[in-house]
Amino acid sequence: MKTDRFTDLRDAGYQRRTVDKMIKTGELHTVRHGGYGFGEPSAEPRAQHRALIRTTLPLLRDHTILSHVSAGLIWDLPVPYRLLTRVHITRETSNGKVGNWLHSHRLSLGKDEIDVHDGLVVTSLARTVSDLCRLTAPHEALAIMDAGWRKLGSLDAVAECVDQAVGRVGIANAKWALAHADPLSESPGESISRYWMIRAGIPAPVLQFEVRNGSGNLLGRADFDWPDLGLLGEFDGRIKYDELVPDGLTAADVIMSEKHRENQFRNEGYWVFRWGWRDLHDGLAFMSYLEERITKRSQARRGI
Repeated sequence: MKTDRFTDLRDAGYQRRTVDKMIKTGELHTVRHGGYGFGEPSAEPRAQHRALIRTTLPLLRDHTILSHVSAGLIWDLPVPYRLLTRVHITRETSNGKVGNWLHSHRLSLGKDEIDVHDGLVVTSLARTVSDLCRLTAPHEALAIMDAGWRKLGSLDAVAECVDQAVGRVGIANAKWALAHADPLSESPGESISRYWMIRAGIPAPVLQFEVRNGSGNLLGRADFDWPDLGLLGEFDGRIKYDELVPDGLTAADVIMSEKHRENQFRNEGYWVFRWGWRDLHDGLAFMSYLEERITKRSQARRGI
């Protein structure tokens, strides 16, 4: 989405009344005070935040570094949508301040904690992971830490940043996420599922388990496996069947393929259960659900 400041529009020959008329007709929409986007606004929160960054950065002085929420978005971390209302920056010379569109943090950054990504000056990926985990709830922090590990290949640099942040607000969340992270959690939904499993004290599952038939042929991968129980778990939130459909197939084809894959798992003696985002919205109920399924499967294996 193309965005402009009012000064840019004025320099391009648009008068104030013309801009107001374009807003009324839908040719322009307001991103923030004095910042506009052409056409209809995106309904996607991440796109909205990128537009907010583009219309805010020109107002800020040099040596401004995108950080926390905004840097997390630029690094493609799973930033919670509820935090995308303000552009986050870090400076060493000004006091921290929270405004309508801007959250300014006063922190000292080392040279290795500053990077350039997508043409923007941002905190390094490791520093961003550490900072963002301190702003979020524990389950969200785990998803961010898992994603950071996948992108970095190691959490050594993140651990250094977390150590440096001892005593700051939210450090307990960052330390907990660091201790429980696993790069095999391939989506935020899988990470948040693991959070509730850990909270419930459920035995740790094997992640991304390869299911094979008696001949050793690969039938597919399951998100979670409890090998002692022959129990597979699938988080059903990664694919929007109506959007991510391979060429030549319909959404119904993809759904049937998933059902066939699951039936193959069952033919090999596995129990399979699924859950989605709606289940994770009530973590306590989800914990009870998991515990019930595991108990029933354990009893069935023992012939009770």
